[in-house]
Amino acid sequence: MRAFLLLLLIFSGANAGAVFGQGASPTTEGLVAHYTFEGDFTDATGDSANGAIASGVPEFGCGVEGDALVLNSGNDFLRVAGGNTNNVNREFDSEDFTLSLYFKSVGVNGTQFLVSKRDTNCNNLQFFTVRYAPLTRSVSVLLQQNNQQARIDHRINNGDCWQHLVIVRDENSVKLFLNAEEVGEARTSSRVDIENNGEFLIGSTECRSTGEIPFDGLIDEVRVYNRPLRLSEVRGLYSFPDRILTEDQRVFLGESVDVQINSNCGITFDWTPPADVNGPTDAEPMITPVDAGRQSYLVRITDMESNCIAVDSLVLQVIDPSALDCGQVFLPKAFTPNGIGPTANEDFGISNPFAIPELLSFEIYDRYGAQMFQSTDAFARWDGSFKGEPVQPGPVVWRVAFRCDGQELVESGSAMILR
Repeated sequence: MRAFLLLLLIFSGANAGAVFGQGASPTTEGLVAHYTFEGDFTDATGDSANGAIASGVPEFGCGVEGDALVLNSGNDFLRVAGGNTNNVNREFDSEDFTLSLYFKSVGVNGTQFLVSKRDTNCNNLQFFTVRYAPLTRSVSVLLQQNNQQARIDHRINNGDCWQHLVIVRDENSVKLFLNAEEVGEARTSSRVDIENNGEFLIGSTECRSTGEIPFDGLIDEVRVYNRPLRLSEVRGLYSFPDRILTEDQRVFLGESVDVQINSNCGITFDWTPPADVNGPTDAEPMITPVDAGRQSYLVRITDMESNCIAVDSLVLQVIDPSALDCGQVFLPKAFTPNGIGPTANEDFGISNPFAIPELLSFEIYDRYGAQMFQSTDAFARWDGSFKGEPVQPGPVVWRVAFRCDGQELVESGSAMILR
């Protein structure tokens, strides 16, 4: 029993959407260009100099939010004219920048170009490219200045269809983020200067080798910044497409969970196992577990734009209250009330409230003995504030008084506030 409760204590209780603060507004500080592809190729910041020009016949399809750019790997791509004039093209030189975009692959042939900034003179070896190889699901980022390269190669192994890439150049470092996680870094002895007279291309490049082709699929929400974004800002750009937003959590046996999912393009949904799911083909069913323990529910999402099937899962730790021991309480050793971590770590409280039939008092004190929080609700949570102000990082002391089998018990301990 104690081992089971300890597992409950350390269980994180948050899926990807909760971990990175799904729903946070993307930063606009330093935003030079933003292509939303809502029926046109304009820059959503309003800078007309950044308007893209279509080559071929690009179309619009279902995107991460609203529409997305659809390219068919032939002559379909976009270019931002102007070379190194006063528009987005000037951002790709020796200075810092951040590039963010979503893509969903459709074609399976060749090595495809997502974006590039390269001269029409292919002998000029100062350039920037981002490529994708569908057969190996590999992304390659390259900043080159003659014989000096900053290169990152990463093989995608997740179950997502929409992939979110962020490339951050910060002095001599280039980092690659995939779906809000850092997956690679390249460091060079000096800044790689990628300045050239070419134009920023979305979906193609000026120079291709054998087996290299324009992109075949969908691209959405292309953003270019004139500065390196911080980790929290990178995570704020990710909107969790085709992902379950409902947190992994602990529930009481017999309770139900209403599932929330973020899928702008999903047309069919398949939940397994279906036994506990009220509507296993619904996008957002209600799940009522009938067995205690760790229960995992998987959803497969298909859309009309590609043959990719997105996969995500929800884990519920189902607690049978009759099996809980009321003789001991558990509280975390630390928590981080800073608004950027897992929601399970954003506040502080009793980890096994179901096991306490009668709580007399739950109190929290600072290191000097001042009471900062008090409740008689076993499910109450403290947000890390006192008199409306955030408490400084450091230790706090807690005290819990409760009754178990008619006996009054008191337990106390300490925890750390981390920010």
